[in-house]
Amino acid sequence: MKNSLFALIFLATNFIFSQENFKIEINGKVFEIELDKNYELKIDNNLLKVKVKQKDTLSYSDEAFSFKFPKEYKVGKTIIDEGIEQLFLMTAEGSGFIIQKYSTVNPTTLNELMINEVTKESVNYGFKLEREDYERVLVSGLKIQVDRAVLKYNNEINIYEVASIGKKDSGLLIMTMEMDDIENSQGKKLINLIWNTLEIK
Repeated sequence: MKNSLFALIFLATNFIFSQENFKIEINGKVFEIELDKNYELKIDNNLLKVKVKQKDTLSYSDEAFSFKFPKEYKVGKTIIDEGIEQLFLMTAEGSGFIIQKYSTVNPTTLNELMINEVTKESVNYGFKLEREDYERVLVSGLKIQVDRAVLKYNNEINIYEVASIGKKDSGLLIMTMEMDDIENSQGKKLINLIWNTLEIK
Protein backbone atom coordinates (compact mmCIF):
# COMPACT_ATOMS: atom_id res chain seq x y z
CA MET A 1 0.00 0.00 0.00
CA LYS A 2 2.79 2.43 0.93
CA ASN A 3 4.66 1.63 -2.29
CA SER A 4 1.49 2.19 -4.30
CA LEU A 5 0.96 5.64 -2.81
CA PHE A 6 4.60 6.56 -3.38
CA ALA A 7 4.38 5.51 -7.04
CA LEU A 8 1.20 7.55 -7.48
CA ILE A 9 2.78 10.70 -6.04
CA PHE A 10 5.99 10.24 -8.03
CA LEU A 11 4.20 9.76 -11.33
CA ALA A 12 1.82 12.61 -10.71
CA THR A 13 4.60 15.08 -10.03
CA ASN A 14 6.45 13.99 -13.17
CA PHE A 15 3.43 14.20 -15.47
CA ILE A 16 1.94 17.34 -14.00
CA PHE A 17 3.59 19.62 -16.56
CA SER A 18 1.54 18.24 -19.44
CA GLN A 19 -1.77 19.84 -20.37
CA GLU A 20 -3.16 16.62 -21.86
CA ASN A 21 -4.72 13.50 -20.37
CA PHE A 22 -2.46 11.38 -18.18
CA LYS A 23 -1.79 7.70 -17.69
CA ILE A 24 -0.64 6.53 -14.28
CA GLU A 25 0.76 3.04 -13.82
CA ILE A 26 0.66 1.55 -10.33
CA ASN A 27 1.86 -2.01 -9.70
CA GLY A 28 1.47 -2.80 -13.41
CA LYS A 29 -2.06 -1.39 -13.66
CA VAL A 30 -2.65 1.61 -15.94
CA PHE A 31 -5.21 4.29 -15.13
CA GLU A 32 -6.16 7.22 -17.38
CA ILE A 33 -6.79 10.45 -15.48
CA GLU A 34 -7.23 14.17 -16.06
CA LEU A 35 -6.22 17.21 -14.05
CA ASP A 36 -8.59 18.50 -11.34
CA LYS A 37 -10.91 15.50 -11.55
CA ASN A 38 -11.75 13.17 -8.64
CA TYR A 39 -11.05 9.46 -9.06
CA GLU A 40 -11.43 6.35 -6.94
CA LEU A 41 -8.81 3.74 -7.81
CA LYS A 42 -8.83 0.24 -6.36
CA ILE A 43 -5.29 -0.93 -5.66
CA ASP A 44 -4.63 -4.25 -3.88
CA ASN A 45 -8.20 -4.24 -2.49
CA ASN A 46 -7.68 -0.72 -1.15
CA LEU A 47 -9.78 2.16 -2.48
CA LEU A 48 -7.71 5.29 -3.12
CA LYS A 49 -9.21 8.70 -3.70
CA VAL A 50 -7.05 10.49 -6.25
CA LYS A 51 -7.02 14.01 -7.68
CA VAL A 52 -4.07 15.44 -9.59
CA LYS A 53 -3.72 19.22 -9.40
CA GLN A 54 -1.34 21.54 -11.14
CA LYS A 55 0.42 24.35 -9.29
CA ASP A 56 -0.51 27.89 -10.37
CA THR A 57 3.19 28.64 -10.80
CA LEU A 58 5.60 26.16 -12.39
CA SER A 59 9.41 26.15 -12.41
CA TYR A 60 11.92 25.77 -15.21
CA SER A 61 15.54 24.97 -14.45
CA ASP A 62 18.60 23.91 -16.42
CA GLU A 63 22.37 24.17 -16.04
CA ALA A 64 22.42 27.90 -16.87
CA PHE A 65 19.38 29.49 -15.23
CA SER A 66 16.01 28.97 -13.58
CA PHE A 67 12.73 30.88 -13.38
CA LYS A 68 9.05 30.50 -12.55
CA PHE A 69 6.13 30.94 -14.92
CA PRO A 70 2.30 30.69 -14.89
CA LYS A 71 0.85 27.23 -15.46
CA GLU A 72 -1.09 28.46 -18.51
CA TYR A 73 2.12 28.54 -20.56
CA LYS A 74 4.63 26.01 -21.84
CA VAL A 75 8.33 26.58 -22.36
CA GLY A 76 9.11 26.27 -26.05
CA LYS A 77 12.59 25.37 -27.29
CA THR A 78 14.23 25.67 -30.68
CA ILE A 79 17.73 25.68 -32.17
CA ILE A 80 18.40 29.04 -33.89
CA ASP A 81 21.82 28.12 -35.23
CA GLU A 82 24.78 25.99 -34.24
CA GLY A 83 25.60 26.93 -30.66
CA ILE A 84 22.42 28.97 -30.13
CA GLU A 85 19.41 27.50 -28.32
CA GLN A 86 16.29 29.59 -27.75
CA LEU A 87 13.65 29.20 -25.04
CA PHE A 88 10.43 31.18 -25.19
CA LEU A 89 7.06 31.70 -23.51
CA MET A 90 4.47 33.73 -25.44
CA THR A 91 0.91 34.97 -24.97
CA ALA A 92 -1.66 34.83 -27.75
CA GLU A 93 -1.20 38.59 -28.25
CA GLY A 94 2.53 38.23 -28.97
CA SER A 95 3.93 39.34 -25.62
CA GLY A 96 6.54 37.11 -24.11
CA PHE A 97 9.94 36.25 -22.73
CA ILE A 98 12.83 34.86 -24.77
CA ILE A 99 16.18 33.53 -23.57
CA GLN A 100 18.90 32.58 -26.04
CA LYS A 101 21.77 30.38 -24.82
CA TYR A 102 25.08 30.80 -26.62
CA SER A 103 27.71 28.07 -26.32
CA THR A 104 30.33 29.37 -28.76
CA VAL A 105 30.28 33.21 -28.48
CA ASN A 106 29.79 35.90 -25.86
CA PRO A 107 26.50 37.69 -26.73
CA THR A 108 27.07 40.85 -24.66
CA THR A 109 27.74 42.93 -27.78
CA LEU A 110 24.42 41.99 -29.38
CA ASN A 111 22.04 44.10 -27.27
CA GLU A 112 21.88 47.10 -29.58
CA LEU A 113 21.69 44.90 -32.68
CA MET A 114 18.69 43.03 -31.24
CA ILE A 115 16.93 46.26 -30.25
CA ASN A 116 17.40 47.63 -33.77
CA GLU A 117 16.18 44.41 -35.39
CA VAL A 118 12.94 44.16 -33.41
CA THR A 119 12.05 47.86 -33.64
CA LYS A 120 13.09 48.94 -37.15
CA GLU A 121 9.91 47.78 -38.88
CA SER A 122 7.71 49.64 -36.39
CA VAL A 123 9.87 52.78 -36.64
CA ASN A 124 9.60 52.65 -40.43
CA TYR A 125 5.83 52.38 -40.06
CA GLY A 126 5.70 55.54 -37.96
CA PHE A 127 6.11 54.51 -34.33
CA LYS A 128 8.03 56.95 -32.13
CA LEU A 129 10.88 55.24 -30.30
CA GLU A 130 11.95 56.27 -26.79
CA ARG A 131 14.87 54.67 -24.95
CA GLU A 132 14.48 53.96 -21.22
CA ASP A 133 17.58 51.86 -20.47
CA TYR A 134 18.03 50.86 -16.82
CA GLU A 135 19.83 48.52 -14.42
CA ARG A 136 17.98 45.50 -13.04
CA VAL A 137 18.94 43.47 -9.99
CA LEU A 138 18.04 39.80 -10.30
CA VAL A 139 16.83 37.71 -7.38
CA SER A 140 20.38 36.39 -6.91
CA GLY A 141 21.71 39.94 -6.51
CA LEU A 142 23.32 39.97 -9.97
CA LYS A 143 23.11 43.39 -11.63
CA ILE A 144 22.49 43.56 -15.37
CA GLN A 145 22.03 46.41 -17.83
CA VAL A 146 18.73 46.34 -19.71
CA ASP A 147 18.23 48.14 -23.02
CA ARG A 148 14.59 49.21 -23.13
CA ALA A 149 12.79 50.57 -26.18
CA VAL A 150 9.26 51.98 -25.94
CA LEU A 151 7.40 52.36 -29.24
CA LYS A 152 4.32 54.59 -29.44
CA TYR A 153 1.86 55.12 -32.26
CA ASN A 154 -1.49 56.77 -31.52
CA ASN A 155 -2.82 54.74 -28.57
CA GLU A 156 -0.65 51.69 -29.26
CA ILE A 157 2.42 50.99 -27.12
CA ASN A 158 4.98 48.21 -27.66
CA ILE A 159 7.87 47.65 -25.25
CA TYR A 160 11.05 45.67 -25.93
CA GLU A 161 13.82 44.89 -23.45
CA VAL A 162 17.16 43.24 -24.17
CA ALA A 163 19.87 42.20 -21.70
CA SER A 164 22.85 39.87 -21.91
CA ILE A 165 25.24 38.05 -19.61
CA GLY A 166 28.44 36.62 -20.99
CA LYS A 167 31.61 34.69 -20.36
CA LYS A 168 34.57 34.20 -22.71
CA ASP A 169 32.80 32.01 -25.28
CA SER A 170 29.28 31.64 -23.96
CA GLY A 171 26.41 33.49 -22.38
CA LEU A 172 22.74 34.39 -22.34
CA LEU A 173 20.72 36.96 -24.24
CA ILE A 174 17.36 37.87 -22.71
CA MET A 175 14.57 39.65 -24.55
CA THR A 176 11.04 40.61 -23.52
CA MET A 177 8.27 41.79 -25.84
CA GLU A 178 5.24 43.56 -24.45
CA MET A 179 2.55 44.38 -26.99
CA ASP A 180 0.63 46.73 -24.70
CA ASP A 181 1.20 48.78 -21.57
CA ILE A 182 -1.85 47.69 -19.58
CA GLU A 183 -1.09 47.21 -15.88
CA ASN A 184 -2.69 43.78 -15.40
CA SER A 185 -2.32 42.36 -18.91
CA GLN A 186 -1.40 38.70 -19.30
CA GLY A 187 1.81 39.68 -21.05
CA LYS A 188 2.93 41.98 -18.23
CA LYS A 189 2.14 39.33 -15.60
CA LEU A 190 4.12 36.70 -17.50
CA ILE A 191 7.13 38.96 -18.05
CA ASN A 192 7.18 40.29 -14.48
CA LEU A 193 6.98 36.81 -12.94
CA ILE A 194 9.92 35.55 -14.99
CA TRP A 195 12.02 38.67 -14.39
CA ASN A 196 11.32 38.56 -10.66
CA THR A 197 12.28 34.88 -10.31
CA LEU A 198 15.07 34.60 -12.91
CA GLU A 199 18.26 33.24 -11.39
CA ILE A 200 21.49 32.90 -13.36
CA LYS A 201 23.67 29.97 -12.25
